[in-house]
Amino acid sequence: MLNPAAHELRSPLTALSLQAEAGKIDLGVTSREDIVVRVPPHAVEAVLKNLVDNAIRYTPEGGRVDLHAGYEQGVPVMIVSDTGPGIPEEELGRVFDPFYRCMGNAVSGSGLGLSIVRTLVESWGGSVSLENLHDGRKTGLRARVRFPAWTGRE
Repeated sequence: MLNPAAHELRSPLTALSLQAEAGKIDLGVTSREDIVVRVPPHAVEAVLKNLVDNAIRYTPEGGRVDLHAGYEQGVPVMIVSDTGPGIPEEELGRVFDPFYRCMGNAVSGSGLGLSIVRTLVESWGGSVSLENLHDGRKTGLRARVRFPAWTGRE
């Protein structure tokens, strides 16, 4: 994924790939398309790291975490999906609250990652959403970040 500063999407994944390997999780990039975004590269990295870190933490051994970047209706998007348990539907609206953690899981963390993600993304004029995945026997979660549209003219 490129922005005007030629920021490469795959570079922040290097450290996270070690975390994924330790948990025997397949971490991959499923897109070949570059997207152009008008946001600070360090902020994109923070969002990416938080979303991928969460996906790895909640995905069981032998699972998969995928990162996709592309365009939906002309708007740049970044999607992180996993094969973890998902989030109970009644808690989907609360997981962006600071310090909120879903009940009944043993995964460590502060409950700040998704709050940070939402704060950063909304500060750019973008949006972030979560969606549970149900595909037969498989479950998972999809996090979609929609960046503000940019025409490339200024």
